Amino acid sequence: MPQVIEWKNPGEDDIVWRYPEEEITWGAQLIVHEYEYAVFFRDGKAYDVFGPGRHTLTTQNLPLLTEYLTKLLGYPESPFKATVIFVSSKQFRGKFGGQGQTVDLAPLKFFGSFWFRVSDPKLFVMEVVGGQKLYETDKVNEFLRGFL
Repeated sequence: MPQVIEWKNPGEDDIVWRYPEEEITWGAQLIVHEYEYAVFFRDGKAYDVFGPGRHTLTTQNLPLLTEYLTKLLGYPESPFKATVIFVSSKQFRGKFGGQGQTVDLAPLKFFGSFWFRVSDPKLFVMEVVGGQKLYETDKVNEFLRGFL
């Protein structure tokens, strides 16, 4: 039976979710919903960004052959790793704020909100998310706070 890879029940503030299995078998079915993208990594490199639909993945991991080669070559686990990272394409709300003092020692406060969406999922995963398993709007707020 083919492996099915899908992001089920994303949270309201979840921007990125990494599929927990790294041993993705050849012919696995990737289901990408209308409100998300999927970034496919193999051998540590981002190969493709999948849009909505059902996609068949072709990895180097053929279950019986991989098991045989792993034992024959003495690897403790399969050397053929692949990763799927889902990125939400919906709009998220962020908040910012801070306080300080002017030169005249008058207190200064600022706050507000903004809307954002990920427009380049591959770049977002590689430059902002990195190796994290889950990335939420709170982390974007924290990231952007460094620029205020």
